[in-house]
Amino acid sequence: MKFVAIGFLLIFSSAFGKSFTLMSYNVENLFDTIHDPGKEDYTYLPLKVKNASQDIQDYCNSITNDYYRKACLETDWSEDILSKKLANLAKVISSFDKGKGADILVLQEVENKSVLISLVKEKLKGLGYDHISLIEGPDSRGIDAAIVSKFPIVKEKLHLVDLDGVAKETRGILQADIQIGPNLVSVFSNHWPSQANPSEARYIAAQTLLSAALQSNAQAVIAAGDFNSIDKDHPHGINLVIKPEFYLAREEAQNRGFQVFAGSHWYRGEWGTLDKILILKNTKSSVVPKYSSFQVYKPAWLLTEREWTDYDTGEVTVHKVPYSFDLKSGLGFADHLPLTIEFAY
Repeated sequence: MKFVAIGFLLIFSSAFGKSFTLMSYNVENLFDTIHDPGKEDYTYLPLKVKNASQDIQDYCNSITNDYYRKACLETDWSEDILSKKLANLAKVISSFDKGKGADILVLQEVENKSVLISLVKEKLKGLGYDHISLIEGPDSRGIDAAIVSKFPIVKEKLHLVDLDGVAKETRGILQADIQIGPNLVSVFSNHWPSQANPSEARYIAAQTLLSAALQSNAQAVIAAGDFNSIDKDHPHGINLVIKPEFYLAREEAQNRGFQVFAGSHWYRGEWGTLDKILILKNTKSSVVPKYSSFQVYKPAWLLTEREWTDYDTGEVTVHKVPYSFDLKSGLGFADHLPLTIEFAY
């Protein structure tokens, strides 16, 4: 019996002697400082550019929400501020895995390939991120999903989410097929419609993802990102469309008895699990998720204290929350925490 057990371990070690890591991270409004024609990116431009343009002033003043109108008029998204934002995000990414960074980055809220290149080639230089993917989509603000890899990206495709008659155009779902040793791995970066849109919009996004995933001929299919789905969604895209076909890394880790932090995004006094890593169910796959490695990545410096006043009781409490980037100080990172996981192959 001992011989059989040892033999099995040797076979397993031989078959799965290598591994790769993946980080999913909503980097919160990573814009460059140049206006992209046709996009409503005016908030994230240098103040001198905005003050010199009557068209931009008119656009900002047309915003009915006081907070967003003020931000559009007064935010000074300068080259200096952008450089600090990029450096701060690079600190998060490069701190993972003892300074090596995850092998694959699945990012959301990146404006364009130009600012992505600035992050990867300037701030993450030397970490081996030689392959990047970002395909411009129809989002009105201009934000897109991106994938960065140390392994070769052999194919990329943007799957548009058709919300005609349901909601305004949204971010596409980015697919990058990545060659990892002998394995082809399809990775999907998701940023589904926000809660400002009806649940049906996220349900359609779920159907779009599933359709694209089932068409992949890769040895493994991984979907990650900000799915913007909450318990009250109806119809529920995650529960009805995704769960029958995908393993949810958080749930699989918890089912195996591993402790997972409460959430990756803090909103109105509560932690939420908008961010997810999904693995298409495939028992024959030679790429195996290590669910024990799944985590919400949260070194102490990635959190900050924030006071919260309860809407019902008026009680004021202090919480540790994601350290979002602050324009005035140049400190902070993003309003989401990254998720990470390791795969054996």
